[in-house]
Amino acid sequence: MPIDLKNFNNKISIILILLILSNYLFISLGFFNIILKINTAIFFITILYFYIKNFKNNLTLKIYFLLILLIALGTPAEGWDLRSLYLFHAKRIFFDQSLYSVADNYAIFSHNDYPLLFHAFSASFAFFSGYWHEVFPKSAYSFIYLPPLIFLSSYINNKKYIILLSILIFFLGTHLFDGGIDGAVALYFITLGYCFFKIFLMKDDNESKKYLNFSTFLFCLTLPLIKNEGFALLLLLFLTTICVKLFDKNLLNSIGKLSIFSLAFIPFIIWKTFCYNNGIINTDFTITLLNENLINRLLSMENYVLFFNYLIFSNEKSLIALIIFILSFYLNFNKKLFYFILLLYLSYTILLLIIYFSTPYDLSYHLETSAHRVSETLMLLLGFFALYNASLKSLNKTS
Repeated sequence: MPIDLKNFNNKISIILILLILSNYLFISLGFFNIILKINTAIFFITILYFYIKNFKNNLTLKIYFLLILLIALGTPAEGWDLRSLYLFHAKRIFFDQSLYSVADNYAIFSHNDYPLLFHAFSASFAFFSGYWHEVFPKSAYSFIYLPPLIFLSSYINNKKYIILLSILIFFLGTHLFDGGIDGAVALYFITLGYCFFKIFLMKDDNESKKYLNFSTFLFCLTLPLIKNEGFALLLLLFLTTICVKLFDKNLLNSIGKLSIFSLAFIPFIIWKTFCYNNGIINTDFTITLLNENLINRLLSMENYVLFFNYLIFSNEKSLIALIIFILSFYLNFNKKLFYFILLLYLSYTILLLIIYFSTPYDLSYHLETSAHRVSETLMLLLGFFALYNASLKSLNKTS
């Protein structure tokens, strides 16, 4: 009996993201026994079922992810962020058997205020195997890309989906297998951007949206718990959607659903409250730094040149993303989608400018060491929605 591929993919992505979130819940409640291992085992079984059930469906994604996983398992854990931040927190969770051991604020350089969702997931791999080995827990950071990738495969046709996978490789590169989570922030963000646009801004296409709505809520829960940037990006998504709906004079129809989705901020707020109560703060961005650094740097044109040079002009991938985006909308100008993405792009760029201009570090040093990572979100935003805009044009031609 043939399967409904779209519903099948939706169900698989929902199960995977639920298992990642439930893993975090179990660890936060102190369950490091058989319950956690069963949860991890079900995660692997779900992926195996996804591969075995009608293997030819999603074949490109299955081969693509298998290659990424093999590279992840076949390479050592390298890079300062991976070893000193991500795996360091996963290792602490494993050996301390606690999500809250960061309360001692040991190793301040490791950003103890960062949410621990994916690091807890990485630690669960070590709990599953029974001992700590860096390569296996490192592979967890590749598995986290699967839920949004499977989800998006439900809504993009095969030819466009191959292009999407190519875009991911081009813009995210080694982050797909080296344990970097900035690529995951970018992917979850553009997935939510797609969901918000489809739910709130597209005309009703009579499609059942029960899976879409539930998936959107789960992705909303996940994004802020990846990194602090995830909270800012989710907030920008809400504000941008509200602005567009206000412009359309149609906000009241969406207040209920937006209110439900906004509940996804609660776990992040709980985590930040825990950090505040234990004196754990973000050392890179505070109100004090705003007062000390921001105003002075805003008054210097040299700082703007430096910022945009690192973020866009000296980054050929950023320039390519801009060109692709402009070309796509030149060929098919979808007004609502264009302004939705433009608002997201500009608001996040302004937010990054404020954060970088407030940095306690030398501005040039901070940009040199991190601009290439944070720009991935902006690049993927432009690249993905250029492709989506082209899909809308194809859809209009065939309808």
